[in-house]
Amino acid sequence: MSWFSRSPTQQKYAEAAITVATNLYLHTIPGAEDAPAPLQFNLPDSRFRYLIFCLSAVVMAALAYDEKKQIQPEALIKGCLHFATWIATENAQEYFDDPASSQDSIKGAPADLQEFLKHWSRWPELEKEGKKAEIIELITSMIHASESNLPAKQNDMQRLGDLALQIDCRLPTMRGALIELANR
Repeated sequence: MSWFSRSPTQQKYAEAAITVATNLYLHTIPGAEDAPAPLQFNLPDSRFRYLIFCLSAVVMAALAYDEKKQIQPEALIKGCLHFATWIATENAQEYFDDPASSQDSIKGAPADLQEFLKHWSRWPELEKEGKKAEIIELITSMIHASESNLPAKQNDMQRLGDLALQIDCRLPTMRGALIELANR
C-alpha cells in the first residue's frame, strides 16, 4: 500500500490493525457463527459504522498498550481510514443498504473514527480505576451508535452488554495479535 512510503514499520502496524479489526468485525456481525450479540443494524450505513467502530477498538488497544511508543497514532489512524475508504468504495454493497448513496458516509468516516476514539479515550482511566461497569456501558454505547442515531435504551444496553464485555476482555489480545502480525 502506497500511503506509508516513508515508514514501512508504521505500514505494517496499520496493516496488522486492519487485519485484527476485520477479524473482529467478521466474527461479531449478524450471521457470524460465533457472534455473541444480535446487532441490529437500523441505518443504511450501520455495517460501515460498525467497521469503523471495530477499527477504533483496535487503534485504542494498540495505543493504550504501547508503553514503548513504537506506534505512531497519526500513521495508524491514517492507514485505518485509508483502508475503510477503500473497502467501502470497492465493496459498497457489503457495507451500505444503498451503495449509490454511500459517499456521504465514506466522507464522514474520519469524523466517525475520531468520535469513537474520543469515547475510547476514557477507557484507560476507567480501566486503571477498575470501573468495569462503566467500561461496559461506554463500549456498549459506542456499538449502539453504529446501529442507530437514537440514544441507547436499557434493552439495547442489555442486548449489547455481552459483546461489549468480550471486546473489553479481548483488547490485550488484539494488541498482541497486532504486534505479532506487524513483526512477521
